[in-house]
Amino acid sequence: MKTIIATAGEEPAGIIESLKIYPCRKLILITDERGKKAAVPKILKATEILEIKTETVTVNPYDIPSIINTIKNKITEQDTPIILNVTGGRKTMALAATLAGMVAGEKVEDIIYITEEEHKPISLPRLLNPDSLLTSEKRKILRILSEKTEATAEDLQAETNVKMQAVWKHLRELEQLGYITSSKGKPRTFKLTLSGQLLA
Repeated sequence: MKTIIATAGEEPAGIIESLKIYPCRKLILITDERGKKAAVPKILKATEILEIKTETVTVNPYDIPSIINTIKNKITEQDTPIILNVTGGRKTMALAATLAGMVAGEKVEDIIYITEEEHKPISLPRLLNPDSLLTSEKRKILRILSEKTEATAEDLQAETNVKMQAVWKHLRELEQLGYITSSKGKPRTFKLTLSGQLLA
């Protein structure tokens, strides 16, 4: 059985349709205050009838980094394959869910949108494959930067135990990929961009 993580707005139809297409044991609704009042009660009635465990997470629909992190954490917590339904909710919520799914790895089996007309799922392509872009050293640098506000090359070298020349090479490549940005002052410091936060 699968887990469905779905963005929920005012209309429940796309989520209820996905429950018919993808048998699941758990549904996690990512919603805002409007969706909580509009679609969520109808969805909860359907999941009660289908005996599907349901969890509701309320988010600020305009805080894209927070929504991405919330969904990434929910994906990590699950022990079953995940279907990510981005049909409902505000566009910013669907965008954040799509981005989270694109970088989540193999745990996300599919990212879907349910069409309004035919109630058919459309699989969205995975545009990012972070594993093909990043070595373990680059991933380690991103993880370190996610734990700190910013760091110097020397800080990163001390924590990674990689030669300084290699640290600078990784930093240049990560900056070219748009995952980090650097300060102009001395000492030069590095921090994550929104794209880097997605991968960290």
